[in-house]
Amino acid sequence: MNTNFQRLLIAAAGLLLASCGTVHFDAPPSQRVRLLTRDDPTGVRVEHKIWYAWWGGKVLNGNHTAPFIATNQLVEVKMFTELSVGDNLINPFTSIFSFSRRTLVIEGNRRKESSP
Repeated sequence: MNTNFQRLLIAAAGLLLASCGTVHFDAPPSQRVRLLTRDDPTGVRVEHKIWYAWWGGKVLNGNHTAPFIATNQLVEVKMFTELSVGDNLINPFTSIFSFSRRTLVIEGNRRKESSP
């Protein structure tokens, strides 16, 4: 096999796996939220698949964390993104058409109910 062709093939494969995208780690404006460390225990876990077009240049669905914090009434949170097994399986095929996805994970705790 021609060396230049091999290089081109490797570069093309790398482009299929490459993508970027933004996530806004924010809280609802009217709500106080405390950030947790990675090791702090949590009782709620929410996963949200974020889809991007143009290899991360355009968000196709929500990439803000505030709605998930509000919906789940979280007062303590830790947030991160990951490429799950499913993301890694689907991205090589969808990135050919400029689409990619990433998993947003929000973990946290709700306000503790005070007992009378």
